[in-house]
Amino acid sequence: MLLKPLTYHAPTSLMEASKLFTELEDVKILAGGTFLLNSLKLLKRKGSKTPNHVISLRHVPELEGVTLENDHLIIRAMTRINDLFDSDLLTDNFSVLKTVCRNISTNPIRNMATVGGNLTCRYTWTEMGAVMIALDADMHFIGADGTDTGMKAEDFFKNAAKTDKIFSHVSIARDKNAKIAYRRVKKTLHVDVPLLAVCVKANFRNNHFSNTRVTVNNGIAFAQRDTVLEEFLNKSKCSVSAAEEAMDHLDTKIYDTRSDDYKKHMFRVSLKSAIKELAETSGS
Repeated sequence: MLLKPLTYHAPTSLMEASKLFTELEDVKILAGGTFLLNSLKLLKRKGSKTPNHVISLRHVPELEGVTLENDHLIIRAMTRINDLFDSDLLTDNFSVLKTVCRNISTNPIRNMATVGGNLTCRYTWTEMGAVMIALDADMHFIGADGTDTGMKAEDFFKNAAKTDKIFSHVSIARDKNAKIAYRRVKKTLHVDVPLLAVCVKANFRNNHFSNTRVTVNNGIAFAQRDTVLEEFLNKSKCSVSAAEEAMDHLDTKIYDTRSDDYKKHMFRVSLKSAIKELAETSGS
């Protein structure tokens, strides 16, 4: 299907891309293209308005690659999902990103889709958000004047993943003592779109949970923390029984909104499994 007429821009620097994004009206960013191109086709099919300008970030070298700087993992926006998966830097608390990358769609899609596209596409069900919040990641955006603005991933998604700047990279501090468990349930056997996902990260002190972060992707709203469950776990001893008790300490509106009985059940199964995994590995 042919798209409606538009002006295609292919900047070769981050500064050029930022200026275009600020100065142009009715503009969309093209990263890997797996979300945007389908969206433009759908808008045309519906007879809806499509953007006048598309800015491709494919030729902006500052936006590619995974590095370790001052014990922080730096993942640049145009890093493809498979390139992140293949990185040798995904150790310690960063290793959960391998699991998330492997869960995203199919291999051909992972060879096109980018980390930045997944985080900023504004689809509520995408994979990366919950894990970035659990890892307490910082997201960075570049304005037209080159100023770098940092924002916690949690705050970004609380603001419905809106931005008027170019997303440049995400930064995650290494935590060698953190334990992380991730669970994800897809909608059907044939469509690999997540129905839900949960990520639980914790440190352990004196056989107790501490610094616990529980993040949830319910597919309906953007990824968010269950602070009720976090508070309970941070007062709990590290034991498998804590997983059962935790089910009485959930922020139920996160899990029950627009959820049928099966989805509610799978949330609880996933959370119990993740908490048990952390309890069982806390001494290792």
